Amino acid sequence: MFAVVVLAPLVVAAELQDGPPPLAITVDGTPILVAFDAAFGDVIRDQGLRPTDGRLLDVQGGVLERHADPGTVLLNGDEASRSTSLAEGDAIAVVNGVDRTEGTRREVERLPGRRVGNPMRTLATSRMFEIKIVGRISGTIVGVRYATRGKAKSPPAVALTFDDGPWPRSTRQVLSVLERMHVRATFFMVGYLMRRYPQIVRDVLDARMAVGTHSWSHPYLTPFIELAPHRIETEITEPQRLLRKRFGVEPTLFRPPGGSYDATVIRTAREAGMRVVLWSSDPHDYLDDATPAVIARSVLRSIRPGSIVVLHDGGGDQSATVRALPTIIRGIRRMGLDLVAL
Repeated sequence: MFAVVVLAPLVVAAELQDGPPPLAITVDGTPILVAFDAAFGDVIRDQGLRPTDGRLLDVQGGVLERHADPGTVLLNGDEASRSTSLAEGDAIAVVNGVDRTEGTRREVERLPGRRVGNPMRTLATSRMFEIKIVGRISGTIVGVRYATRGKAKSPPAVALTFDDGPWPRSTRQVLSVLERMHVRATFFMVGYLMRRYPQIVRDVLDARMAVGTHSWSHPYLTPFIELAPHRIETEITEPQRLLRKRFGVEPTLFRPPGGSYDATVIRTAREAGMRVVLWSSDPHDYLDDATPAVIARSVLRSIRPGSIVVLHDGGGDQSATVRALPTIIRGIRRMGLDLVAL
């Protein structure tokens, strides 16, 4: 018994001393020790090495394919079987897949007939091509622009348009002049003001004037094109929804605040069934020092067949515009031009 008690610890100690030492390897540059007989797959399992697959994204960031570029774990820079035995100094690296965005393609469509532009700056019509940039796989529209072909034709007419209403007093004053002089015009109205002054909106519609939208809140400190995409969409669609639900009108014309537009604005309006409308004559009647004579003279000097004139019935004191309006209307008619709504 004494021999057993003394020899057993010695045998165990000898076995521990004579066993192979662990292997020193690295995982993503960090040194670790593993059993002398460890395999590649053992380290992957024990260290929880899970590479992330790269995704294929559409042009708006949506996921088309989640595992388009599979991630991998490399042994000494190469792919290896998980049963591969490890050696001293081996390096294991986790390589994640890379996200990739689909490419784009251009689609060109010749539109039938003659059309006004989008954005619409005048009443002139041309043969038109619609040029869309779309995701090569998804078909998602990135941008839309329009190109004309051939000579434009301008009708013997001018469109008067009014921005920033509905506005207490001045909108009805403008409306009174237009009705008295038998003129149809177009009012680009701001969403929150339409909600605040619904009866003025109804008065404009009852007078058979055309109504377009001019955003929901008329942001001006930040250019319209610099707003976040979801904000641009809201500014365009909310006043349209209000006109549809509360007044039974389906507007198709949108004028961005300050005339600020880009491909995103055109596309967002287009998806809502609306054309972007700008202008070709701007007398800056909103300025504090604008007088009736200066406003009228500026408009009449810039008028051509097909002109779109931007004036203001809202946003402040527009009494100068109201007083200039009869002179503007008479002057346009003396040129032999009609006055039309968009």
